[in-house]
Amino acid sequence: MTTQPLHLGPSRFGVPPEAAFIPPARLDQEGTAGPRHCAWLDLLCFTLLGYALFGKGFAYLGLPPLFIGDAVLLLGVLWLLVLTRSTSVVLSSPPVWLLLLLMGWGLARTWPYLARYRVDALRDAALYGYAAFAPVVFGVIVARPRRLAALLRRYSVFARVFLAAVPVVWLGSRFFGDAIPRWPWADVPIVHAKGGDLLVHLAGVLAFWAAGTGRYRPFWLLLLAVNVGLVGAYNRGGLISFLLVFAVCGLFRPLAGALWRITAVITITLLLLAVTDLRFRMPGKGREVSFSQLAGNVLSVVGESEEQELDGTKQWRLNWWGDIVNYTVNGPYFWTGKGFGINLADDDGYQGTAWEGQLRSPHNGHLTVLARAGVPGLALWLLVHAAWAAEMLNRYLQAKAAGRRRWQGAFLFLLAYWAAFMANASFDVFIEGPMGGIWLWTVYGAGLAAVWAYRHHPEILDDNLDQAAPGAARR
Repeated sequence: MTTQPLHLGPSRFGVPPEAAFIPPARLDQEGTAGPRHCAWLDLLCFTLLGYALFGKGFAYLGLPPLFIGDAVLLLGVLWLLVLTRSTSVVLSSPPVWLLLLLMGWGLARTWPYLARYRVDALRDAALYGYAAFAPVVFGVIVARPRRLAALLRRYSVFARVFLAAVPVVWLGSRFFGDAIPRWPWADVPIVHAKGGDLLVHLAGVLAFWAAGTGRYRPFWLLLLAVNVGLVGAYNRGGLISFLLVFAVCGLFRPLAGALWRITAVITITLLLLAVTDLRFRMPGKGREVSFSQLAGNVLSVVGESEEQELDGTKQWRLNWWGDIVNYTVNGPYFWTGKGFGINLADDDGYQGTAWEGQLRSPHNGHLTVLARAGVPGLALWLLVHAAWAAEMLNRYLQAKAAGRRRWQGAFLFLLAYWAAFMANASFDVFIEGPMGGIWLWTVYGAGLAAVWAYRHHPEILDDNLDQAAPGAARR
């Protein structure tokens, strides 16, 4: 068994005028709030790309017990405290208070178990510990608001690099998995991509283009559709995340060219698979790239599937989730949960011989919070995310009413991306690790920064993105 790496406007969720202790006029003056170029953001972007492409394998980059995610977080905290003057703005944000309450409750449910479970307790605590990335990202961007526009431009580059690399990484890990080198300090291959993780970021790329925040060419949409087909046949949770993002973007921007074009591509592809009955089998779970497999993945979530494997794993999840609700909401662990440290799979009786003792939490991050932190912990968790999502939606509507297309697109992109993380976390162990956790809380922190910047520096996107992507909103 291996050891996991440890790792706003006039609304009630924004930063009120009196709380903005850094005058907006001073934020872009050289030397007042940190250097213009942020080496830490460069490191963060590199880390996020590594997690997106190489998954768990990239998480073990470092020197135990300090891995890359831990190092980036520590450096970010130091950067925020030493090289910026935005700490007061960060601490004046109500969403950050909610985050601190959530982390405080998590710590209270971890501390009693540290002596007994040690590293395992810290490992489980990463579920809420990664939330520290949110205020750091928030503060680093607030120190120089134009960094928000820079991050969106970098995501445009990420989208193309990611789409081009996914087939190589996915097919390579399926066909040549045994030949991939492993880290000497952990029995983990250096490339260990998961289908659900890849599909979340494929959904993010779709949201980026559909929201109008970036340009694209038909080739990239075709490659996006191919990647969804290749990976979606192997992971239903990730496929549902992609479809959810598609629905969110369609709800808010039904005329977006990216949605219609990818709909046409996917429809034609599915029709060809159905008519020709083409089947492409790869090593792994015994699943194949085919029309029936893709349809079965979707149907197994909303109903019954003809495949015994899909229905079997679905029932296993539902049974475990039901037990968690029974011993928390309706049982003795209502207030406290079972704490961070105990192996829930062992204690709840759902380990199974196939997992070889490695499974620790149910395949649902939200119910993991309930099982470990009790009903109060889940309430804080839901409040943290509901408040953020409501603020993104509120700012989207404000930007739409004001005719600020780039801001409108930015808020929709962040909201849709967050929805993909939340959906995949409902079917897999995702946000409990750095691969999903650091990405989630980075998006969360960027959203908080976007809210602040929209109020104090709305020109940063108008000036930057209107020049960078003149045709994006029309597509």
